[in-house]
Amino acid sequence: MNLLPEDVPEREAFTITVEYRGSERYRVIRDELCFLGADGKWSWGYQWAGGDREPVTDSEWDDYHAGRDAWVASHQFDLETALHLAEQAAPHVRVMRTTAAQALADYLAEMERTGR
Repeated sequence: MNLLPEDVPEREAFTITVEYRGSERYRVIRDELCFLGADGKWSWGYQWAGGDREPVTDSEWDDYHAGRDAWVASHQFDLETALHLAEQAAPHVRVMRTTAAQALADYLAEMERTGR
């Protein structure tokens, strides 16, 4: 999903993808590893409370898996919800300091200015 026309060179940077994950679940991604959550915020993945170290005890592993399962549940959706979230997020995708909506407005203004 992308607001920008195909002939805009920067188009790819503003692209959001709805990706099938199996079992009728989908996720909304950008930059290949950035995931949209049900709260509308982007995430680079699950962050365990234990930080960078691997869980050691059974209790830590249980905590890790419970947290990861909760994260996955809040970042995978049915198709209708995933498409809706992607549509809502598309204008706000930001590359550097420019949103997709701003990039589209700039493109349209340039087309009008140059008569294309």
